[in-house]
Order: sequence, then structure tokens, then C-alpha cells
Amino acid sequence: MSLTYKIAAEIVKLLGVKKMFLKYKEEMLEYAKGENAKVVFDLERAMKRAERKNYFLFDRDVMGYRLLSYQKNKSFSKGAVLYLFGGGMITQPNKLDFKLAERIMEQTDKDVWFLFYPLCSEDVKVDKTYEVCFETYRLMTETYNEQNISVLGFSSGACLSLGIFLHNNALGRPLPMPGKIISVSPGGIPDVTLDENRDLWEKLKKLNNKDIMIEPTYIKTAREILKGDKDLPEYMLDGTVGDFTEFPKTYYYFGENECLYAFAEEFKKAMEKYNAPYEIIVGKGMCHCYPLARFFKEGREAQDEIIELLKY
Repeated sequence: MSLTYKIAAEIVKLLGVKKMFLKYKEEMLEYAKGENAKVVFDLERAMKRAERKNYFLFDRDVMGYRLLSYQKNKSFSKGAVLYLFGGGMITQPNKLDFKLAERIMEQTDKDVWFLFYPLCSEDVKVDKTYEVCFETYRLMTETYNEQNISVLGFSSGACLSLGIFLHNNALGRPLPMPGKIISVSPGGIPDVTLDENRDLWEKLKKLNNKDIMIEPTYIKTAREILKGDKDLPEYMLDGTVGDFTEFPKTYYYFGENECLYAFAEEFKKAMEKYNAPYEIIVGKGMCHCYPLARFFKEGREAQDEIIELLKY
């Protein structure tokens, strides 16, 4: 483990980031509202940056939600990446997401579709999020050959990177599968009060003392927020129970020291049940979504590895 990572981890601990995940539903939504009021993306500045760096940035709309397209050329390339940011389904993307989207476009020569999907802190439930993500992917299949489409997601976006295609299977497979999926720190929000989820809940709690960012309690709170009183398919809340039939090669990245690592074995079982090809990459001693950051060696190496996977 690099010294830079060790120092960063200690700073995160001192800042008490985990305490945020102990908030009650109302407190969490209030927190999300404050975070989402911050300006993290300025279209005018982004357009100027694109012009300065000699690429194209297109701003479109999908069902009332913003969709950015990072492109090296004015016309579409042969391949594309659907980028799904993280934030617990309640907070907006951050600057690291935009930097990575740009880097992927620059280094892979593929277009990057960056979707500002519906957040469940906006008085919508997660089925709406699925609807918009699914429509975005449908539009991609009209523009690119599906084998040239990759889907990359982080945290809640990682859940969606899988969930879109669980949803596709649930609908009878109206759309073709993409070429590959890269899912970084996916988890789920199962009903942990059920006996069938008791072992998973114990694994989550066991990893809690190693996790510097996420508190397992959030799984209970997130289920309240994303589901509410709606009767939703369980795969929209816990992807491990979905149908992975005909899934493409799927790469799972987990930090060894994140509580969501408890889901790695559940995804392994699900992929093997449906004979779906997969690979699980575990960052030794790493935290949640470690490949998103480049300032420490392990994150930089994992991110470069992901970008390499996205080239083909």
C-alpha cells in the first residue's frame, strides 16, 4: 500500500466521512439537497475547455435529463462508453467524474456518453432512474454497433451498469447486450431484515471497521429512499438477484477494505448461475471506488487498466 494512500485514508478517517451515512432518511435527503445545490458542472466553461483542448462536447436531453457526449470529432466514432457516476443515487457527479470521462475519450478514441440520471433525492424512485438509463442505452444502440459499446459505472452507477441489462432481460431482451461492462464497487440494497440476507448483513458489518467511507447502515436508509412505498422489482434494489442471462464479459472492481466487498461473492454466484463471463479485481487494502482517484499509485494503476479495457 502506497504512503500517499495511507495518508489520504487517515485524512478521510479524521474528517469523519462515515458519519454522513448514519443519518436518518430525512437528514440524508436534506444533506443531498445541499450537495446538489453546489455547482459542479458549468456548461459554458466546459464548452470552452473542449474548444481549448480541441474536442467536441455536445449537450443533449433524454427524457428531460442532461446527456453530455465527449467526442474527438464532430461525427460519432465507431465506439462509445456509457459513463454512470456514483453518489448513492442521491447526489450529483463530482469533478473527478468529468475529468475521467474526458480522459477516456482522449485515450480510447471513443465517444463518452455522460448521463445525469434522475436522482432519488429529486422526489423520484429508482424505477424512473432505470427508465432514463435504459432509454439512453437504447439511443446508443441506434448510433453504434452494440459490440462497440462499453458501460462503465461507479458505486450507484455501477449498480445501474448491471441493472440496465437485468432490466433488459426482465423485459424480454428488446435490446442487444453491450460489448463489455465495467462495474466499480457495485452493491445492493436488499432487505437485510430477511433471514435470507442475514449472512450478507453480517459480512457487511464485519467489513465496517475497515471501511473508511461507507457505513452499512446506509443500505437500510437507501432502500427507504429509492423504493419508498412503491412495489418495485427486487433486481432494481439488489442486482445480485437479477437475471444475468447472455451478459457480456463483466469486470467487477472492489476495494478489499470496503464493506461493499461483501457483495463480490454474491455477484460471483449470480454470474456463475447464468454462465456469464466475469472477472473480479480486488484492490488490496483499498477503499470504495479507488480507481476513480489518480493521486495515489493504486488508484492510478487501476484507472489506467480500466481505460485500457475500454479501448477494445
